[in-house]
Amino acid sequence: MFWIDLIFVLFFALLLSSILSWGVGWRHPARRDTVGASFFFLFLILLVVMWAGGAWMEPWGPLAYGTPWLGLLLIGVFISLLILAVVTPVRPVRGPRTPAEQEEVREEIETATAFGVFFWIVIVGLLIAALISYLV
Repeated sequence: MFWIDLIFVLFFALLLSSILSWGVGWRHPARRDTVGASFFFLFLILLVVMWAGGAWMEPWGPLAYGTPWLGLLLIGVFISLLILAVVTPVRPVRGPRTPAEQEEVREEIETATAFGVFFWIVIVGLLIAALISYLV
């Protein structure tokens, strides 16, 4: 079951992150200029959240190769909608011109750094949760 779950999660994470990054045009707030960074960020978030959620959630829905896939897909859609609702829209990127704008850019960099650390803590925690569900 481990490998089939992982294949379904990989497929749905690729599908949803492709739709969000290329179809909807969502961009990562810290890396607004590149589509690849946005895609990879969404893919990684969706991958671990769907895997951990699907591992701990009660199995339900239609089966494919012995794995209930609908729960995984609904978790991914919910997280995708949550990301779209929470993350601010993309602003045009231009260099700071006044000291106040430079201070604002510095604060944005500090905030992005804090969220980056939080991101990796969440990713590692969800991976541990997914792996523990297979050991229990």
